[in-house]
Amino acid sequence: MKKTIANTVTCSILASACVGLSGCSMFFWKKKEDPTIVPFSTILSGTYPGFVKNWDERTQPVLCALMRSEQDWSYWFQTMPAKSKKQLKAPPAGFFDTQQLLLAARVMQAPDSAEREQVFKAEGVTYRNGVLRLDYEYKRPNSGATYQIKDYLLVAIPKERYTTGPVRFVENGKQVCELAR
Repeated sequence: MKKTIANTVTCSILASACVGLSGCSMFFWKKKEDPTIVPFSTILSGTYPGFVKNWDERTQPVLCALMRSEQDWSYWFQTMPAKSKKQLKAPPAGFFDTQQLLLAARVMQAPDSAEREQVFKAEGVTYRNGVLRLDYEYKRPNSGATYQIKDYLLVAIPKERYTTGPVRFVENGKQVCELAR
């Protein structure tokens, strides 16, 4: 009986020590954040009424841009009247104080409503060796529409750390644009 109690106490102490040590490891040995991964958010095309300015898509199939100010926004986008007073025509005041936008646009067959949000998909933004890189997937619409539209991917990233160096746009694993800044 004494041996059973002694074994139970010993096992309880060892179990408590293991739980305590595993709890400590959660607090003291946290995995370091990867500084090459850039946090981003995608802004759906159609969030703001308007369209991307015209460009010659025969010589430049993908239009790529970096927008760091309201003036950049006005240069790349032609705005239309908002449908309601609540709808913004452009990013809100102060947006460009802390954020910047990466734009990839294409002229394409108009997608149907089911495939609209699947045409462009941001996969990641990285910053390595002084190069900011946007990787995204593009799926050509199969709607059967008889007309074309300009559609785009708009990605917001923090402004403060990513201010110099080239910006690469990589579509389906292939570089399609590079901007100097």
